[in-house]
Amino acid sequence: MNDELNTKEIVIATDGSAGSYVAVEQGVWLAKMLEAKVTFVSVARAPFAVLGDPYYQRALTADLTKARAAIADAIYAAEERHVPYETEILEGSPADKILEVARAHGAELIVIGSRGRGAVTGALLGSVSSDVVHRSDRAVLVARPGTRVRDREPVLGAIA
Repeated sequence: MNDELNTKEIVIATDGSAGSYVAVEQGVWLAKMLEAKVTFVSVARAPFAVLGDPYYQRALTADLTKARAAIADAIYAAEERHVPYETEILEGSPADKILEVARAHGAELIVIGSRGRGAVTGALLGSVSSDVVHRSDRAVLVARPGTRVRDREPVLGAIA
């Protein structure tokens, strides 16, 4: 049998927030237990072009810098646990891009963090995790800050 056909795939979304650190921790732990490969995805939101090119470029550069830092932390977690990984840094709507990556990679699971804003604030400001859960055609694990995998020490130093 071809091993590629049996390879399990998990997409882990990360943006550097507390919730995404927990998502990385839990997703990498699951990947290790399931002998799965992970694809880390970080999405820079496209700024409003109407504000002008200099603002657009500065805002996009800042978001891409945050995305690269989030991916770097995620890579550390995967390497620490010897989990094979790929990375994708994209620009656009986070929920759309996360779902696109999951479909493109044939992922069985998406792991995404929650900012813990609550129902009212999430409804007013929008929630990427909620959008992914409601639109996904595959399993989604929403990781919340303050939770750990099986009471183990976190992989990332930023999680206390």
